[in-house]
Amino acid sequence: MPHIRFRALQTEHIQSLSSSLPCVLAEAMSTDEDNFTFERVHTEFFSNGVSVESFPFVEILWFERSQEVQELCAQIITEQVKKLSGAQDVVVIFFALQKSAYYENTKHF
Repeated sequence: MPHIRFRALQTEHIQSLSSSLPCVLAEAMSTDEDNFTFERVHTEFFSNGVSVESFPFVEILWFERSQEVQELCAQIITEQVKKLSGAQDVVVIFFALQKSAYYENTKHF
């Protein structure tokens, strides 16, 4: 926790991000580097009846932090994804999880 999901991004880019992001994000989020999980979600996008390329989408599932921390994390992720992928647009979406609804080994946070 936090869980970071990537769409429309190459595997090697996510592998690289899984090395570079935890250090920076852990400090911003006040958590440990080993708390992060990275996932590549295979997706296909469509427009007007045909398959199309898309810009990267990044979803962060986490225990809610302040707006300031959220904006800092969005900036860090966007900059690193753009640098690696060359994408002009990157979407970052935060999903706040309730601690009482998140269980690890039968215990919630």
